[in-house]
Formats: sequence, C-alpha cells, structure tokens
Amino acid sequence: MQGVKSSIRISKISFAVLLLFCFAALGLFVSYWFARQAEIRELSRQESVLRGELEQLSAIGKWTIDYVKINKALAYLSKNRLTEEQREMLTEQIWQISRSYATDPLLILSVVAQESHGNPNARGRMQSGAYSGALGLMQIKLETAKKMGAHFRLSIETEADLLKPEINVTVGTAYLIRLISKYGNWKDALIAYNLGHSAVDRMLESGKPLPTRYYEHVISKYQDLTRINFLETNGL
Repeated sequence: MQGVKSSIRISKISFAVLLLFCFAALGLFVSYWFARQAEIRELSRQESVLRGELEQLSAIGKWTIDYVKINKALAYLSKNRLTEEQREMLTEQIWQISRSYATDPLLILSVVAQESHGNPNARGRMQSGAYSGALGLMQIKLETAKKMGAHFRLSIETEADLLKPEINVTVGTAYLIRLISKYGNWKDALIAYNLGHSAVDRMLESGKPLPTRYYEHVISKYQDLTRINFLETNGL
C-alpha cells in the first residue's frame, strides 16, 4: 500500500510538472504570436510607407515630364514670339493649373494652338473681317477676362492688360475649367468655349446636335503636340 501511494504521488507530481510545462509552452506561444503580430503590423506599416513614397516619386516623375512637355510645346507654338522669361512663367502657370485640376496640360495648349497658333498678340476676326474682340493666346474677350480676373485679384482694365501672356493664359484656362465643370466633359466645354455657353445651353435644351468641328480641330492639335513631344523626347 505504501508503494501504491508513492506511485500515485509521483504521478501527481509528474502531472503538475507536465501542466506547468504546458502553461509555459502556451505562454511562450502567446508571447511569440503577439511578437509576430507586432512584426507583421510593423512590416505592413513599412510597406504602406514605401508604397506612399513610390506613389509620390511616380507623381513627381509625372509632374516633371509634364513640365518638360509644356515647355517644349510652348517653344514649338510660340516660334520665338515669347521671351524665355515669358515661356518659363507660362510653363509654371500651366503646370500648376494642370496639377490643381488634374488636367492634361497639352489639352490646354491645344486650345492655344487652335485659337492663336501661339501668337501672344493675336486679335480675333469675324468672317466679315472685323475684329471680334478676342485677344491673345487663348482669344479671350475683355469683358470675360474682367469677370474671371476678379476671382484671382487680377487687375484687367485694358486690352493691353489682356494681351500679357501670363494674364491671358490664367483667365483663359480658368474660363475653360469652369466650362468643364459646368458641362462635365471636355467636348461640350470646348464647343462652349468657341460658341459661348449661352448658345450651347440653347442647343442642348432644344435637343439640337452640337457642331463638333472646333472640338475636332482642338483634338487634332492635341495629337500633333503629343506626337511632337514624343519625337523630341526620343530624339527622333
């Protein structure tokens, strides 16, 4: 009987040791699991940071390419009718606008190409030959320029003010962006830029098809500028 009790006692001790071992193992496992979770969270955080940095570098790369595109397109369009200082200023302006409104800068320059062929002193004429009142790179009328300029605290009082390339492009692009916001697409906005938004509104209300010739010309200019940039960038 003595031996039996001793055997039982030993079994209890062994069980207790085994239980302690199990708890210790469980504790180690839980500690390891939490440590791994912390590592996984840290790796996930680092991955997120790296992804953000890569996206930022990609965006910076795109912005740099856009800047070069704008400068090259302006040089091509102006044919030395803009000073280097004016071209740099316009490049910066169009670059900032295209970033702010997520707009392809070459589309803005395509309007410049269509409206004035890059001539900062261009004066629009009607079919009769009389001056239309449209001025400068983006062929903006003084009345429209005054309204748009007020939003940017630009003092535009005379035609001489509007013929300044930096002012003309600022108000012209602002007007174009406003039309895009109004119609929700480039096509209608460009047609309204050419015909006037009131005329386009009347056509849309009456169900009449909008004339697309101007829009097609601008898109053709856009394709030309895109091709020219590609050829120059690749040294072709």
